[in-house]
Amino acid sequence: MRQSEVIVTMHQGFETAATEQPEAMTASDAADAVETAEVAARFAQTVRSNSKRHGSLTPGQALTVLTKDLPDRVQKTLQAGLPFDDGYRDIKSIITSSCQIFFYSLAHMSASDAEAKGRIEEMKHVIAEKIRRVSRVTIALTPLHAIYALWPDMRTVKICSILNEMQAQDCFGDIKSVSTCSGALYLYCDRHITEKYAVLLARTAVNDTCTTIADTVREESRIYPRPINVTAFTNRVFGIPPASLQPCIMRVLNHPEFSDIRKLVHPETKAVYLYSNQYMCEDQAFSVMKWMEERALRPHAPLPGE
Repeated sequence: MRQSEVIVTMHQGFETAATEQPEAMTASDAADAVETAEVAARFAQTVRSNSKRHGSLTPGQALTVLTKDLPDRVQKTLQAGLPFDDGYRDIKSIITSSCQIFFYSLAHMSASDAEAKGRIEEMKHVIAEKIRRVSRVTIALTPLHAIYALWPDMRTVKICSILNEMQAQDCFGDIKSVSTCSGALYLYCDRHITEKYAVLLARTAVNDTCTTIADTVREESRIYPRPINVTAFTNRVFGIPPASLQPCIMRVLNHPEFSDIRKLVHPETKAVYLYSNQYMCEDQAFSVMKWMEERALRPHAPLPGE
């Protein structure tokens, strides 16, 4: 099956447990049966409410939430199947191709509408899994156009609408977005990429090396505050080849737009640092640079001023 294909399977009602009741029930069995029936009733009410008021499906996980405080034996009973009852004939279920189960009330939503909504829920799952996989495997951002490419025949405004819906759903709370100065949007999973790292990746994605260097220097000076060793820009995040680093630094220092970016050279190690005089004075930057160089040789060197 191609990744862009979304399939749902329609079911006619609650998945049911055995319908035959034992001839005699213990007090414990009777109590469990009452709790099971109560959960089934609350769940059916939730499904009907979602279908009527919000025109939305109810994910199967909602049943897990309702049963989390019940005894294990009751949970196992409900996992085997909700109790069948004529009063629940309107409660139907669909299963998507990723084996997600959703419920709806036929009294408030047609089967065709439920199937269409199931396809959208499957699309959300496909989008989230792609973003999570890229973040986990390649430690990279997912550009918006890569999401559009999953369904090339679908209008981009529809896909954007689906992404907006995902932002309001707890199950997709790990999916975050970051934008560049040009307005380009990228997506990532914060289980595998931190917000700060995502911002750095977004900067480098613009492929404006000078702006990336200047913005990073300003951020380091503003937040910590500290100057930054220029060799940091040759690591994997920035990806500036060592042979190209010096010309890039010179362009930053000579560009009017980056006039706040200043250069420091350690008198002994000859290490080169950059700082922004918007946030640090030269004496402060020099003091921190000196400490950072000493700390590289002596990890337990005291902080400046100590």
